[in-house]
Amino acid sequence: MSQRHKTAATAPPAARFDPALLAGLDEPVRRYFRHAVPDGAPLPAGFRVTMRGRIKLGAWLPFTAGQDSFADAFSWRARVGAGPLTVFRVADSFAGGVGRVDARLFGRVPLIRSQDENTARSAATRAALEAAAFAAPLLLTHPGVEWHARGDDVIVARWVVGPELPCVEIRIDESGAVRSVSAPRWGRQGTARFQYIPFGGELAGERRFGPYLLPELVSVGWWWGAPRYAPFFQAELLDITPVLAPERR
Repeated sequence: MSQRHKTAATAPPAARFDPALLAGLDEPVRRYFRHAVPDGAPLPAGFRVTMRGRIKLGAWLPFTAGQDSFADAFSWRARVGAGPLTVFRVADSFAGGVGRVDARLFGRVPLIRSQDENTARSAATRAALEAAAFAAPLLLTHPGVEWHARGDDVIVARWVVGPELPCVEIRIDESGAVRSVSAPRWGRQGTARFQYIPFGGELAGERRFGPYLLPELVSVGWWWGAPRYAPFFQAELLDITPVLAPERR
């Protein structure tokens, strides 16, 4: 497969998918997009995602959440708890190069408040991974995304996201469905200092969200591909709908 980095033809937000946008891209990259996006489908700036699942915070705890996802930004708002009991409320976001984390015990007592450079660098790669995993149409409207194929079932996307230049590896099957995404992500999980750590997730199941055929199950964790890998987040995507551009702060 070609190792030259290529970009898709430019398409403005709110355009519709035309196979001509894929001209010049390697066949596995074209397969990835053609699987997810039918001819004539809108190409939005972002998606609003609702999800439920479980997250490991010492013990596994159930959560429900809403998220706005873009090629270079996200905003995640979660309630962690079962039934009427809210154990945590968590808000994570990245936009305009700024990353924020706000976690509150019982929805009120501040536990974590972070808005520093390390938070931004980690969140930038999260934004890229999630766009590649369950929001492929966004990458056709975003400028400067470079693509190449490493094989028949592995494609790589790279683009600027705030202070980072994530290199996202996307593994697909013979139909073009996403099976995993991974990238080096800035973090300090099990290390003495911040550094790039392999991070990734498995995708499973598919269904139509409007016109788009996208994964519905995701499981992610640090140290992807290493013996110490263990997922800490597992979710079912319940709904995915187009949204407008993110607020820039």
